[in-house]
Amino acid sequence: MIFVDTGSRDAAFNFGAEYYFAAERDLLAPVFMLWSTAPTLMIGKYQNVFEEVDLAFAREKGIKITRRLSGGGTIYTDEGGFQYTFIEKGGELIDFSEYMRPVAEALRRMGVPAEISGRNDMLLDGKKISGNAQFKLGGKTVHHGSLLFDTDLDMMERASRPPEYKITSKSIKSVRDRVTNIKKAAGLDMTAERFADELVRRIAEVSGGMERYELTAEDRKRIEELADAHFRDRDSVFLHSPAFDVEKVCHLPGGTVKLLFSVKNGVIKDVAAQGDFFSGDGTDALRALIGTPFEKDAVCAKIKNSSLSIWGVDNAALAQEVTKDM
Repeated sequence: MIFVDTGSRDAAFNFGAEYYFAAERDLLAPVFMLWSTAPTLMIGKYQNVFEEVDLAFAREKGIKITRRLSGGGTIYTDEGGFQYTFIEKGGELIDFSEYMRPVAEALRRMGVPAEISGRNDMLLDGKKISGNAQFKLGGKTVHHGSLLFDTDLDMMERASRPPEYKITSKSIKSVRDRVTNIKKAAGLDMTAERFADELVRRIAEVSGGMERYELTAEDRKRIEELADAHFRDRDSVFLHSPAFDVEKVCHLPGGTVKLLFSVKNGVIKDVAAQGDFFSGDGTDALRALIGTPFEKDAVCAKIKNSSLSIWGVDNAALAQEVTKDM
């Protein structure tokens, strides 16, 4: 097995490295990566970002958002947690246990009584410490999982809280599991850096040895290109969200208004209004929003810069109310 340490806390770069070693750079042996990130929300391939995270809060706190190539739910990661990756030739079927077993065994050798639970989770004292996902690329299996070591669980809960307005879609939705941190639950007196070093050492024991591969300048250049192409661009996060409908209630001087948006590929395709307002039907005026990305800045700018004048409220106030919590 070959250990690749990218040295990067950019989730997009590390996802780019997964792509690179699966599809383009064959090291002729299974690859193992262990990496952490700056505060980041990782959206599953089939998820609707608008249903999964509080975008306004993430923007306020500088939390990055990226979409991975595997399915499953949204996860929050930061410098206190880790992601591990196995990349190996073959594997036609999805098999989580093959890659979870060595990690669980390594943890047990560190004094952490981790247990594999169900299809793709690891538990400690009955609470989740790891979720796992897989995808196939370039004739290889890419298996990656999370490890909660000393993650900010309050930030995790807050950032992954969906907006209060109603969204209806057929996307895969996250299950909000009961989670815990390995450091506290197992009583480990060590830093995140020491935990990572020890985990790599133990996985090498379990796996029969591990060589280290240092990324070259050419490797890093190509990985950056892949990160830009697949994991950093806005389209990968927003436009890949499945079609969905939104109901958003706004309280305006002219009455209470329920706005109904139809969104496809992250763009407003239709809009209507219902409510007890008295100043006329604003549906026709709101149609100016059709074709606008369903994002706070875009919707706000469109309303402020348009000729909308409805429901007894000026455009600036209307923009603020419509985009609240976006």
